[in-house]
Amino acid sequence: MPEQSDWPKQRIDGLDFQRLNLPPLFCNAPMIVRSIIIEHEIPSPITYAVEVSIELDSGERRWCFFCTPDSLDRFGDFLPNSTIRIHAAAAHMIVLSVLTKETITAAINELQRTGELLHATRPVNGTHAFLQGVWVFNGAKATFPSGVFTSRENAEAWITEHKLEGTLTLYPLDQSAYDHAIANGWFNPQAPNQKLPEFIQRFTSASQEHYHYERHESK
Repeated sequence: MPEQSDWPKQRIDGLDFQRLNLPPLFCNAPMIVRSIIIEHEIPSPITYAVEVSIELDSGERRWCFFCTPDSLDRFGDFLPNSTIRIHAAAAHMIVLSVLTKETITAAINELQRTGELLHATRPVNGTHAFLQGVWVFNGAKATFPSGVFTSRENAEAWITEHKLEGTLTLYPLDQSAYDHAIANGWFNPQAPNQKLPEFIQRFTSASQEHYHYERHESK
């Protein structure tokens, strides 16, 4: 499977956004997908789960997560006095027998074709947008953030000026990313390790509005 760095890149306002661009589907579905962002690499197509963000032609961004039957046996709460796991509250979960870039894309195309994409995903912006927040820039391969901004416009002006590579993410004020994701129903900690300090202090969520930037070298 090709690495994420091999995926097509979309150039917007002088910046390269890494996106998986989908061909338009001519159907009666109410939503047309412009791009898909698979948030993490998939080291195991059989036993892994991954968050996915979807951008629509309308500009709306939506979120869901994909997993496999084998991965469901590796996380989730146990029923009392048993080794049986339960996933009753796992909203916006899409199960595939194998997880790859191709199968995720095909599944989203099919949900779009049948008009089920709205039910299978949840909005990231709109009613779930932060009333107050800051934009934090993490440079490529950096350990710590290198810039914090009150607006995306200010951040992108700085990124463009210095031709930077990295990720710009919107964070809420006076609340952790972990708590904010739980409060909005974007994340439901189920596995015991998902409630440990080590997990919480490293937590990030695809539900937070974010953009990837790569330096464009003119030829």
